Amino acid sequence: MTRLQSICKCSLLLILIFPLLTGCWDRLDPENMAFIMAVGVDTGPRNDYIYTFAVAMPKSSSSSSSESKSESKNIVNVFSQEGSSLSSAMLTSQSYVARRLTLIHSKAFILGDGVARQGVMPILGEVVRNSEFRRTVNVITTKGRADTYIQNIKPIMEDDIDLWFELEMDPHNTGAITPKRSRFHDFVLDVEQPGTGGTTILSAERPDVEKGTLKWDKEESSSSNSKGEPPITSNTYAGDLPRKGESPIDFFGSAVYKGQKLAGYLTGLETKTLNILRGEFEETVMEFHDPVDPKYNLTISMDALKKNPLTLTRKDDQINISLSPHMVGELIGSMSKVDYTLPQNIKLLEDSVQEQLTSMASELLNKTLYKWNVDCIHIGNRLRATFPTLQEWYAYKWREHIKETKYHLNIRFHMKRHGDQVSPAVEGDEITK
Repeated sequence: MTRLQSICKCSLLLILIFPLLTGCWDRLDPENMAFIMAVGVDTGPRNDYIYTFAVAMPKSSSSSSSESKSESKNIVNVFSQEGSSLSSAMLTSQSYVARRLTLIHSKAFILGDGVARQGVMPILGEVVRNSEFRRTVNVITTKGRADTYIQNIKPIMEDDIDLWFELEMDPHNTGAITPKRSRFHDFVLDVEQPGTGGTTILSAERPDVEKGTLKWDKEESSSSNSKGEPPITSNTYAGDLPRKGESPIDFFGSAVYKGQKLAGYLTGLETKTLNILRGEFEETVMEFHDPVDPKYNLTISMDALKKNPLTLTRKDDQINISLSPHMVGELIGSMSKVDYTLPQNIKLLEDSVQEQLTSMASELLNKTLYKWNVDCIHIGNRLRATFPTLQEWYAYKWREHIKETKYHLNIRFHMKRHGDQVSPAVEGDEITK
């Protein structure tokens, strides 16, 4: 009996040891991998596509940083490959890239303007099945070609391309000038929903910034108005920001899709308004025209108290929506001599900001609902719940009824603080009391 027990123990021990003797036959060291940070897609010459890859350059383990301090070192390696699909382009690229190409750390999926206007559904249908491609990747639409755009990815202050992409596309970091939901997962869901307009980050290359060719000459601007009011800085598109220096890439505004095709662009200001109406607004700074002194703009740190501003009613085929955002703000910049701590001036400021917000929201809704025939504020998500079955919802053809939708805006705003400087700054010679 003792011998039998010892045999059983030895057999059990061997059974437990055998799994530990197996080796890892498909092991791949990170040192042998090429991490693709961004993928760009353009139309190809033979009814196919041009895929452009931005691969993170491997960091040297040696500590010879002193000799490279003065030199501008590339942190990405960029190359393009023609192919009928992303998988085929990566496989072909592997013939001349020594390291194993992988998408497991990708940060951006960049759609060129041409392929976006042609239709992105074939591209999405292939990419969504790729096991390495994460649905948390941000989607960017660029004004122009994606390959040219990626060639201009040259960060100045950041030498980690992975961190650079994360910071540039983080809605908490950019101040609501890009859509909050621009992930691949959100974009695919919006494209697949009837009538809903998918939104991506709008970006553009800026070779003029790198060359420093911008002139600060005073010229007649097309954005100036008859009232002599200064322009709102954020009311512009990526690629048109008047600036010098830093990386030759703009992340500013949104690209809106009608189904699988690009419908148009939104400015940074329109994107902030879109985030307000969606209930996705992040606390950020906004400019408004001074209601008393039109020569100046006011700067207000804005936040939203009501995160779910949309209500909807349906009677037969008539859709009525009501949007009631409740905004609060702190006056952090005033160049005029108006004292906005006085009750009458506070009321005047609140009414003016409320009126300007309403005007911006109305222009955005007219542009998306009636001009582009696109539901960007997810009315369809609420409307779908009014139908007994999904079959009836799909048969309703929401896209065909978007232009018949009537909206009502009830935007409220009140000041909560006036900044550290209570009274306006006044020149000493002008003080009367």
